[in-house]
Amino acid sequence: MLKTFSNSHITGGAMKRIISITAFWFAFIFVGASSVQSQPQEFGGYTFIKGSTGSIVCLGRWVPPTDVGKPGVCEGQMADVTHLTAVSAKATADKLDNLLLVLTFIDQKLADNNSQIERLIEATTKTQTSIDQQAEQVGELLRDAISARFDALARRVLATDTFRKELEKLKADILTDVKKHYSGQ
Repeated sequence: MLKTFSNSHITGGAMKRIISITAFWFAFIFVGASSVQSQPQEFGGYTFIKGSTGSIVCLGRWVPPTDVGKPGVCEGQMADVTHLTAVSAKATADKLDNLLLVLTFIDQKLADNNSQIERLIEATTKTQTSIDQQAEQVGELLRDAISARFDALARRVLATDTFRKELEKLKADILTDVKKHYSGQ
């Protein structure tokens, strides 16, 4: 039925063998786990290495190990990820502040340019109004001068009815053309 091993013992050689095998497996698991933990990872041009205190970043060139079990070498500066994050955040904030200053400067220049354009538009409007008034005045002066010249013709020239009608028609045509060209419309 059931056998009990109340008096069984393990010999010294077997015990050494069990301890050796156990130690080998612990060493294998420990070395395997630490090598997986410390294997570098490439991301965004940087090499990240996980260590016992956290992740560190190689800011230079990462040279992989030549022998198994030995660590690689960073040819450059190494930084803790949290420190690198803080430095990067500060640099980003500084660049954003500089960008804000540039944008403020551009905004001021645009406001100055808009003010100058408004003044130019106002001056152009005033100039156009003045030109229109002058053209209207010139038109009136021309109409008055033409009418005065035709009215001043000698009575004997106007005595002939046909000639007088042709001159009045000529006067009307000239006044119409003057009105068309100098009427400010």
